Amino acid sequence: MKQKLVLLTIGVFFSLSINAQKTERFLTSKIISGCPLEIEPIAKELGLSNLSYSNLETGIDSIKVVFGELTQGKSNGYWISSYFNNKLVTFSTVERLKNESTQFPTNVTDISYDNSSKKISVQWMHNTSTNEIQYLWLNNNKQKSKIATIINIEKAIEKGKLFPSVTVESLNGKSVSIKDFIGKCVVINWWATTCGPCIKEMPGLNSLVEKYKSNPEVVFLAIAFDKKERLEKFLNSKNFNYIQTLGNNETAKLFGESFPKNIIVNPQGIISFYSEGGNENMYIAVDEELKRQLNKE
Repeated sequence: MKQKLVLLTIGVFFSLSINAQKTERFLTSKIISGCPLEIEPIAKELGLSNLSYSNLETGIDSIKVVFGELTQGKSNGYWISSYFNNKLVTFSTVERLKNESTQFPTNVTDISYDNSSKKISVQWMHNTSTNEIQYLWLNNNKQKSKIATIINIEKAIEKGKLFPSVTVESLNGKSVSIKDFIGKCVVINWWATTCGPCIKEMPGLNSLVEKYKSNPEVVFLAIAFDKKERLEKFLNSKNFNYIQTLGNNETAKLFGESFPKNIIVNPQGIISFYSEGGNENMYIAVDEELKRQLNKE
């Protein structure tokens, strides 16, 4: 009788037979040491070490996904990056679960792009006995396939929409609501301490805070999807001069778990600027929209 191991992750059953013929159902990719050259500066900036990686075949020519292991401080974890038309557009660390039956790390990871209007979703498991990633792509109905499915996302946050009522917590424990800033231009940055592009854009964004510091009609608000202790530790070593707040499950559902996102909410509460991904020149586009909004008054 063939033995079978069954993994349960995020409501999806990922059945894996230890029989060699059965495992051919799933895509596999060997993990090797190192990482692509363009990932190295991001890893250095985030203090990541011992990187390894594997290429996940999407079956879509314009989309490439790289997945691997890392060490950050004393913790081991995983990372994932995506390329669209051979351009690196996302890099993030990956949460992992551990299946009780096999003790293999496993999870489902979404990869968003095109301003989070689209995504692909991968269900993966790290078979630590073979050092392989075993994976399948998921469609909108959570059905598994060897070819990635581009899923359209209905977004609550996008340009031209009314910004949702959101309440977050400041580092001193006080509640901060977007409603507190009605009648002002609110510049919002959605970020995480493990996000390389978030860190790259900070100096430019800080320059905007300095530029508009005497203008009471402009508010700069950062929402970090992080634990308070990790955020405080980060801010002790790097300056990010926005009002600092902590995201929660509600904000994660609204913004999605990809970083960074830069948003401007105009005095009428409408989103007038929305951009995903960060670089050192992001502040220029944010400033142009700020000037446009302020000149309308």
